[in-house]
Amino acid sequence: MTVPLEPQPLRWCFSTLGCADLSFPRICELANEFRIPGIELRGIAGRMDMPQYCAEQSLTPAQMLNLCRRQRTSLVVAGSSAKLIGWSDKDRAELQAFGTWAEALNIPYVRVFGGGTWGKALTDSQYAHAVELVHWWQTEKAARSWQVDLLLETHDGFSASEPCLRLNQRLEEPLHLIWDTHHTWRLGKESPESTWERIGPLVRHVHIKDSMDQPSARHPYTYVGLGAGQMPLQEVMGLLREQQFGGFVSLEWERLWHPYLAPLHEALAELQDQPWFEAVADEQQLTNFAG
Repeated sequence: MTVPLEPQPLRWCFSTLGCADLSFPRICELANEFRIPGIELRGIAGRMDMPQYCAEQSLTPAQMLNLCRRQRTSLVVAGSSAKLIGWSDKDRAELQAFGTWAEALNIPYVRVFGGGTWGKALTDSQYAHAVELVHWWQTEKAARSWQVDLLLETHDGFSASEPCLRLNQRLEEPLHLIWDTHHTWRLGKESPESTWERIGPLVRHVHIKDSMDQPSARHPYTYVGLGAGQMPLQEVMGLLREQQFGGFVSLEWERLWHPYLAPLHEALAELQDQPWFEAVADEQQLTNFAG
């Protein structure tokens, strides 16, 4: 008789989009304060060009990794701003810089946006242009013996399962995904279960947030605190545990783009009050999760 697997605790991290003004040491201290074993880097000290910022500040990979070890956390994604559709030499240069930097920091993934606009069907020429950049990345990775992988976020024109799958059908090697659960639900009109059924095998990292049907300055919806909106977060968490998801689940608190949101410190406290949140059990588990 097969014994069912016990659901495993999820590994949590937060995106520095919620605290992009903080220095790197302070970011690590915040992770330690809330016993969060992972950090998704999207901005440091007000700079989004993080590889260049760190070089200018002489903040070396060795120093950053030492800070992470001391604060019992790890770096899990480096978030670039590059896009696959309509990419230029600037996007390629940014990905090269992020790839080199992430490799030195042992960060497993660099995030890329797909580009395009949600609600406008992507054309064959747009898919072909995206494939060109992915092929360039794969060639660069092989030539430089990188371990770091590229992740496409479900964002912009890729805010649902179908375009992500269509792009992958044009590739010889899979392009794995960051599943922004809010976008596929709010924009793509997909249930978490239906999204997972289609793209689950490609998902390596997950974003969560919450919103209400009320227009804001940037969107036809407004971001709110976790559990205060309409996002089916309980369903998402149950699904990820049932599927034994082994990647990180990231609180993507978009305060940099939406300053009406409370400070990330408050959002992390709110996260840990959620009925579906499972805290790190002990120091050994925190060390293991951050490893």
